[in-house]
Amino acid sequence: MPKIRNPLFVIALLALMLFGAMLLLVLKTGHAPQVDAWVHTAMAQWRMDALVPFVKMLTDMNSFTGAALFSIPVMAFFVWKRWYSDLAYFAAATLGATGLFIAVKLTVARMRPEASAIEIGGFSFPSGHTTMATAMAFALYFVLREKTGSKLLQQLLGCMALGWALLIGGSRLYLGVHWFTDVLGGFGLGLFWVSLLKLLWLEMKGQETTAG
Repeated sequence: MPKIRNPLFVIALLALMLFGAMLLLVLKTGHAPQVDAWVHTAMAQWRMDALVPFVKMLTDMNSFTGAALFSIPVMAFFVWKRWYSDLAYFAAATLGATGLFIAVKLTVARMRPEASAIEIGGFSFPSGHTTMATAMAFALYFVLREKTGSKLLQQLLGCMALGWALLIGGSRLYLGVHWFTDVLGGFGLGLFWVSLLKLLWLEMKGQETTAG
């Protein structure tokens, strides 16, 4: 069993609590809570037409196509470095996060906000872009963190992973295609999955080492 004091366990637990809280809020209210309406209105007021194409270009970097295009060189690099266990982890983190957010979307079936800057279909909760950005960024962080002994570099990588997740989540809010709780739920779901998976991955590697 994972140790309770393991930072990964704590991160996974807190992320699950965040996702669970957003899920319960959405299921309980059945409509946009007050904070969702406030953020959506504020973003609509701050939105500038000239910036919309650039923000759309940014957010598309974590669409299905963008995620696939990013994953290919990352996984090719892992193969080149012969980091086969890390390759399997990154692939599982990406594919697992995709399956999770799709399953939750179809189950909750929450409608998207109206009056968005771009036309988009599908359900709203959780934000798939935010889920994928969080899962992929932190999966890469967890892999690279083990490859360096520099605390400064580790902190920089962590800030970059968090920054990317927040940037993509913010872009979804700016375009008005998601509620605030969708983005928080996506962040929680992505971080929970990738942290839990890494924790289990380390446990399995530890068992293999002990058995060997």
